[in-house]
Amino acid sequence: MKARRTILLVCTILSIILLAACGGKKEEGITVENVTLAKNLDENYQPVDPTTQFGPTDIIYVSVEVKGRPETGIITGKFYYGDQYISEASVDLSSVNEGVIVSIGENTYIGFNLTPSTSWPVDSGYSFKLYIDNVEFGTYAYEVVQ
Repeated sequence: MKARRTILLVCTILSIILLAACGGKKEEGITVENVTLAKNLDENYQPVDPTTQFGPTDIIYVSVEVKGRPETGIITGKFYYGDQYISEASVDLSSVNEGVIVSIGENTYIGFNLTPSTSWPVDSGYSFKLYIDNVEFGTYAYEVVQ
């Protein structure tokens, strides 16, 4: 009788632990905490030397901090010079956080970069547009200076 209670207690505790780790309320939507233009990104895509001013031959880096570890969603970054589209890249969050079993208090960082094929014209009319699931989230201006 005592052994059955012990087994039942152990099974109950294990079930609670598994439900806490795997179940629970799913996070609704994607919450962007920060969008930062920078001179570089570290190995975790966090910004290094944040700035909105770049030289004509600089690589433009953008770090997007997303709250928590979303399991679905597409984050797209598009670079523009005035109204002229330059380039874009997309990240599928299901592959970014693949294999994450438990994550407490950690955010997801996504990195974008734009490498010049020739020197950027000196101007203040540059922007980076962020899209979440094909819906524009925000526009972030930057400039190229001498």
